[in-house]
Order: sequence, then C-alpha cells, then structure tokens
Amino acid sequence: MSTTSLFVELIVIGSGVFLWLAILALALFGADAIPISQTALIASAIPALSVIYVLGTVWDRLADWLFGRWWGDGIRSSEFDEIGEYYDARRSILTRSPALSELLEYGRSRLRICRGWALNAPLIGISLECLLLINPDLVASPLLAGIAVAALSIALTSGCWFAWSSLTRAEYRKVREQARYLQDRSADHT
Repeated sequence: MSTTSLFVELIVIGSGVFLWLAILALALFGADAIPISQTALIASAIPALSVIYVLGTVWDRLADWLFGRWWGDGIRSSEFDEIGEYYDARRSILTRSPALSELLEYGRSRLRICRGWALNAPLIGISLECLLLINPDLVASPLLAGIAVAALSIALTSGCWFAWSSLTRAEYRKVREQARYLQDRSADHT
C-alpha cells in the first residue's frame, strides 16, 4: 500500500471525526462563537488537514481495538484457530506475491474506512440531534428533521458495520486460500 493511499484513508476517517466534533461544537457554542472569514478558512486549511489526519489515525486505532475486541476475533477464528496462523499466512502473501499483496492491502483499506465510519456515523447523528435540540429554529420541522437524522444515522452505521463485517470475513477467507495457494505452488516448484 502506498503512503498516499494510507494518508487518504486516514483523512477519510478523520474527516468524519472532525465533522461530528465540529457539529457538536456548533451545537454547544453556537455559530457566532467562532467568527470565520474566507481568509481564515484558507489560512487554516493545511493545519485543519493535519488535525484531520491525526484524528483519523487515533480513531482508526480506537476502532481497530473496539471492533477486534467485540467482533473481529470471532470472525477470525472461523478461518484461523490462532492469530499467529493468520499473521503467518498474511506475511506469506505480502512477501511472496506483489499482486495478491496489493489486493489484500486494497481490501484492508476499505475495511478500515468502513470500520471508522461505523463509529463516526452514530456520533454524527448524535451531534446533529444535539444541534437540532439546542437550535430547533434551524429547520421548519425539528421533529421530522430529528427523525430523518436518526434514520439516516442508523442506516449509515448499519451499512458501514455490514460492509466492515463482510470485508473482514472475505479478508480472512482470502488470506487463508491465497496463502495455501502460494504454499502449494511453492511445493510444486521444489
């Protein structure tokens, strides 16, 4: 995986964290608390991107820990009895086959984005609900807006979790199958 791909991945994850934090700050302090001019927005673009990258890195690690603890180990054990077996198979792919390695890393990138957004989506929804509760005059019908926010948040959270779960199951299956293929191919050549 290239450094650029990883950077973009962490920006995508971090942008969700930044979004729900910004909405929450807006709900708690109001839009007038931070006077922003166009010049200030342009000048803060690079520092903001740096903050988003750091948020993405931290959020990715937190999501990895939570998802691994709650669901990941169970999913992994359907394909590998021990975590060491998985790492050995993965290492075999990464060191023996650049093409399979690239596919594996692409799948992992999608998995990490879905995992991060499965945590971001409910927090964006909660932040928006707080904004609507504190500032009901923002929309014509706060009740309908609140229901729509909740429904969309639940749908996005569920979709991201489903995608993460499917990608994780597929990754473990593919790692097992591809490592076995590389091992069999290696045995055939000796």
